[in-house]
Amino acid sequence: MNSERTGRIADGIITVGASDDKIRGLLERFEKGAREAGKNAAAMPRIVQLHVSWADSREAAGAQAVREWPNGGMAFPKADIRNPEDFAAMAKIVRPEHFEGRVFMSADLGEHTAHLQHYIDLGFDEVYVHNVGRNQEAFIAAYGREVLPRLRWPQK
Repeated sequence: MNSERTGRIADGIITVGASDDKIRGLLERFEKGAREAGKNAAAMPRIVQLHVSWADSREAAGAQAVREWPNGGMAFPKADIRNPEDFAAMAKIVRPEHFEGRVFMSADLGEHTAHLQHYIDLGFDEVYVHNVGRNQEAFIAAYGREVLPRLRWPQK
């Protein structure tokens, strides 16, 4: 019901990537709440943040995610972690397979384009991309050259 409340009281919605069923349900409830409040849900911004790991190979992308952003592979609440030492111990057990469905890992920029396009097609107006690696300059250049120009946004 939180997304219904968001539709009623907020001017838009921002969320992170999830399964298609979860996203569709979230957006439906958001629209319902907006309509109940007399708002034009179609005019309200829908923003998604997607976590990606881009590297020279899928294996390198997985290793980069484990090394640089292990919390993305931890499928449990982290609020109860009491100190950095406990977090470091937990990070040591994270493996690339723990990121499945949480961080998109690929060396193929065409696959990255398709991943982002999928969320645009689900109805998001803006896509914020978080590359978990330290290769930020190369990532931004590659996305600017190969990914962003290929995205297709619906006409409004």
